[in-house]
Amino acid sequence: MDHDTPSAEPDIYLTSQPAPRELILPGMGQQAVSPVHIASASELAAACARWLAAGRIAVDTEFVRTRTYYPRLGLIQVADAHEVNLVDPLAVDDPAPLIEVLTSPDVIKVFHSCAEDLEVLGLLCGQMPAPLFDTQIAAAFIGRLGLQESYQSLVRIFLGIELGKGETRSNWLKRPLTEAQIEYAALDVAFLLPLADLLAARLEGLGRLGWVHEECERLTRLIRLDISPERSYLALGGVLDLSRRDLAVLREVAAWRERQAQARNLPRSFVLPDKQLRALAKVKPTSVKKLAKIEGILPSHVRKYGKTLIDLIDQILQMPEETLPPRLPRPANPRKAGRAVQLLREAVVGIAEELGLPPELVARKKAVSELVRNMLVGLPDPLPDELAGWRRPIVTERLLSLLKS
Repeated sequence: MDHDTPSAEPDIYLTSQPAPRELILPGMGQQAVSPVHIASASELAAACARWLAAGRIAVDTEFVRTRTYYPRLGLIQVADAHEVNLVDPLAVDDPAPLIEVLTSPDVIKVFHSCAEDLEVLGLLCGQMPAPLFDTQIAAAFIGRLGLQESYQSLVRIFLGIELGKGETRSNWLKRPLTEAQIEYAALDVAFLLPLADLLAARLEGLGRLGWVHEECERLTRLIRLDISPERSYLALGGVLDLSRRDLAVLREVAAWRERQAQARNLPRSFVLPDKQLRALAKVKPTSVKKLAKIEGILPSHVRKYGKTLIDLIDQILQMPEETLPPRLPRPANPRKAGRAVQLLREAVVGIAEELGLPPELVARKKAVSELVRNMLVGLPDPLPDELAGWRRPIVTERLLSLLKS
């Protein structure tokens, strides 16, 4: 699980750790078990052979991402039915056996709230870990629970065990890990497998287990590891009113920033904040002096990037009109679109009440708005990805019927 901690360079990679107090772990005969540290290639290879044979493991990660573009992996926790392991990625120099496990189609990976874990492990593996089962997603489909129920909450509700929040803000790059860190990290995976069993049994009875599998698979498709610098401007807000030339400037300066951030391993905002990118697109300064007058542009920005940015903008100003990017699509009739979205949102709330599910799980407002926009602009296939699959007969057909009427 992600822990936003102050960035710090790891100390010397000490593999010796303090012995944590023993934990009573369910599914392990209720005996006292100490988490086992893995800090060498041979230890990792032996553990991975066991995990491949097990067919299902619980996984969590600890990482730091406050002053870097890429998350810095500090610990990988893995539990099977018999043992909790803490894999030290700072000490193990060959993760190949673990990558094989995480990407094996024959090993189910059980996570809780795994979007950020998938990103960090996807960067390690070069592809998304799969197949997976996310206990937060699973719990939401049971009903009468929140859309983002915490791991601690689910362990308390389904297993009757109270867990503290412990080391939620901690430096996972420093070695040796403290006893408190080790205990916290081990507990984060210790209960995932029994919790997943209870949730899966309940979902099977409700006929919704397949829905959860679809959602987990869709999540692996939504998380992009290969961020295209040329498309990074599309993730910025406040761009619908920009002209085509404004968008061309924004596209180029955003792509430049993305490459800078990647190459220097810095957060995007450390290179140039979003607000200043949009200001560059609107003002389109033609000299360093004009650049310096833009609100929020610091002297350090001018000194480091001034000439580069002015040269980029000058190139855009010379581009022929027909080569500029198209304006981003807008509803043909904003008032009509607003009424349609409101109508569909009310329908989603009604369907959610029938199913006993959170409305945002039935259909997010973003998906509903996208459906309305696609219908109004006449796309031949108006369905957003989210409204396909299990939602099609239960939710989407009713929404389409309302739109057509």
